[in-house]
Amino acid sequence: MKQIPLLLIGLGAHAKRIYYKIAMRDGIEFGFKISHIIDIDKKRTDIGSFLQTQNDEKTPVLYVSSPDKTNGHLQPTIVRQLNDIVENEGIMGVIIATDPASHVAYSRWALSQRLSILMDKPVSVHTNASTDPSVPNMLEKDYRELLTEYVNAKKIHPRLLFSLMAQRRFHPAFDKIKSLIREVYLRTNCPITSIQSFHGDGQWRLPQELLDIPYHGYNEGYGKCSHSGYHFFDTMSWLLEAAEGKDKTIDSVEISVNAVRPNDYLAQITPADYKKLFPSQKIPLQKNLKRLLGTYGEIDAFCSFAFKHKDVTMTLGSVNLAHNSFSQRGWYSTAGRNLYKGNGRLRHETHIIEQGPFQAIEFVSLQSEEVKQGNTKNLFDPGGEYHLDIHVFRNHALFTDWKSYEKITISDLSERALDDHSRGHQEDARRKAMLEFVSFLHGKKINPISDFSDHGRSVTLLTGVYQSMANRFVGKNPIITFPFNSQSK
Repeated sequence: MKQIPLLLIGLGAHAKRIYYKIAMRDGIEFGFKISHIIDIDKKRTDIGSFLQTQNDEKTPVLYVSSPDKTNGHLQPTIVRQLNDIVENEGIMGVIIATDPASHVAYSRWALSQRLSILMDKPVSVHTNASTDPSVPNMLEKDYRELLTEYVNAKKIHPRLLFSLMAQRRFHPAFDKIKSLIREVYLRTNCPITSIQSFHGDGQWRLPQELLDIPYHGYNEGYGKCSHSGYHFFDTMSWLLEAAEGKDKTIDSVEISVNAVRPNDYLAQITPADYKKLFPSQKIPLQKNLKRLLGTYGEIDAFCSFAFKHKDVTMTLGSVNLAHNSFSQRGWYSTAGRNLYKGNGRLRHETHIIEQGPFQAIEFVSLQSEEVKQGNTKNLFDPGGEYHLDIHVFRNHALFTDWKSYEKITISDLSERALDDHSRGHQEDARRKAMLEFVSFLHGKKINPISDFSDHGRSVTLLTGVYQSMANRFVGKNPIITFPFNSQSK
C-alpha cells in the first residue's frame, strides 16, 4: 500500500504518545508515514532526545521560531520553509498538535495549500479569555473565519478534510449512548431533559509550580476549559443532536459559570498545610504570589446551561471541570517526571443523562492508580486503566419490550487496539480518528465523524463559558444568552 506522507506540526507529550506512536505502529499496515516534523527552536534538545530513544534517525525535523500568536498568520520565512517541504515530499495531510495559540496560524496556512488537516482541540485560545470580557468573542470569530476558509477551499478542491481530534465522537461508548438516546427519542419524541458531565484530571499542582511550570499553566488567563474542557462542551452539543426535532430544536442557550482560580486554590490548601504535608521539604513561597496569580485562568470551572426552544427550557445541563481533583501524587519534586501522564494524574469521568420519564443513562469511568506498563490485573474494574461502565435504565412499565436495567462495559464494545502502550480506551478512540483521516487521504468515501463544520455549537459553548467567567471576574452580569440554532453547526 502506498504510504501517505504526513506533516506533523508539534511533537509535545501528547503527540509523542498518540500521533507519533500510532504512525510507527500502524503506518505500514494502513499506508501512512510522518514524513517531516515541525516544532519550535526551544524544543530542539527534547525532540532530539526523544527520537534517539525511538531509534529514529530518518524522520527530519524543521525547527522554527514561535509563530506570531497575535494575528493568526505564520511569518513569511516559516511559510516558505513549509511550502518547500510540501512540494518536495508530496505532503497530503497535516497533523496540527501545537500549543493551541498557534492552531489558527497553521490551519490557515494548510488550507491555503489545499492540505487536509487533523487538528487537536480547541480551535483557538486567547490571552485573558477568562478575565477580560472583550476577549471571548475572538474564539467564535476564529472559528467563523476558519470555517469560511475551509468552505472556500473545498469549492476549489472538494477532496479536502478538516477534522478536529474530538475523540469521544469516535469512542464506542459515546456512540452507543447517542444511539440509545436516538432510539428513545424516535419512540417518545422526548428530548434530553437534563445532562450532567464531570471530568477530574487529578492534576495536583503545588503553589510555586503554578508559576514555575508552564505545562497546562494558567498564566495566559485561561485554563481547564481550554485544555480537556473542550471535549465535554463538544460531547454535550453532539449528544443533544440525537433528540432534537422541528418542534423541539434548541435555538439558544443561557450560560452561567463559577470558577476556582489559583488564589482560591491557595486558600483551599494553604502554605501551612503544605509544610505539614511535606515536613522534610523547604517550601518556597513568594510573598507576592497572590498578586502574581491574580489574573491567572481557571483551575476548576462549574458551568451551568439552560438550552431553550423559543424561550422555553428544553434541557438543563452542567459541565463540571476540575484540574484539582483526586490524585495519586505523593511526592514534592516533579524533577524527571512526565507532567502529562506521570505526576500522579488520574481520570475520573461521569455523564448522567435523563430523557424525561423514559430513560436514564449513567456513564462512569474511574481510575485509582497511574497506569503501570505490563499490568493486566483488574483493568476493567472500578479504578482500573480501562474501567468504563454504562448503566441504562428504561421505563419498562410503559414499553414492556424495554429492559428496565442494562449494564454495558467497555469490554462489550471494543477491542484494545493499543494494548502495547495504551493509556486507556480514549487512546483507542484517538487511533480511530487518525485512521479515519488517513482513510480519507487514500480516497475512500467517508462521512467524517468530527468535521470542522460540525463544531459551531461546541465553540459557542466554549465562548459563552469564557464570557460568563470574564464578566464575573470584573463584576458584570455572569448570566449570558447566546444563539444556539442549527446554523451554529
